[in-house]
Amino acid sequence: MQISYFGNLGFVLKGNDASIALALPADKIGDAEIVITATADEQVKAAKGQNVFDWPGEYESRGVSVALIPVGKDKPSRIAKIIVDEISVVHLDGVTEPLSEKEEEKVGNVDVLLISVGKNAALDAKQIKNTIEALEPKIVIPMNFAAGEELEFAKSLGFADLEPENELKIKAASLPVERLELKILRPRK
Repeated sequence: MQISYFGNLGFVLKGNDASIALALPADKIGDAEIVITATADEQVKAAKGQNVFDWPGEYESRGVSVALIPVGKDKPSRIAKIIVDEISVVHLDGVTEPLSEKEEEKVGNVDVLLISVGKNAALDAKQIKNTIEALEPKIVIPMNFAAGEELEFAKSLGFADLEPENELKIKAASLPVERLELKILRPRK
């Protein structure tokens, strides 16, 4: 699977059988077969042949499983969990309060966690760290950050001198087992 970051909350996941546009504006979706809208943007229209998932529930299309899990009490939002090529990717879109134990259980296994960091994040630094510890992902990818905040976040987790990458290519068999990895992706335009 290949993961590309487009800034803010937006990603494209390319698997063997499908590509998934995740929280991208309509003009950046391109030819993705599966479109998962951002919590705040429910107005994306499907192009011919695209499946748009924009409501809590469980979906399956082209060998990809998608669960949109409602979370939060004061300011409800949702988490997208996508399983593509046997890799579970969890996108914390608009999460404004720490997850409850019950919500963590609903999320389940996390291979790759996409989480907002910096001043644009609704969670503070301690809540972000606690969320990472609770979900126990194998790889964390920060999102929705201002320039430089991703490196500060890396240092706060004990990662120094990380070089941003253009994209991340991973296989289920090559996921880290014993340690957490942090990957910083350069936003594409």
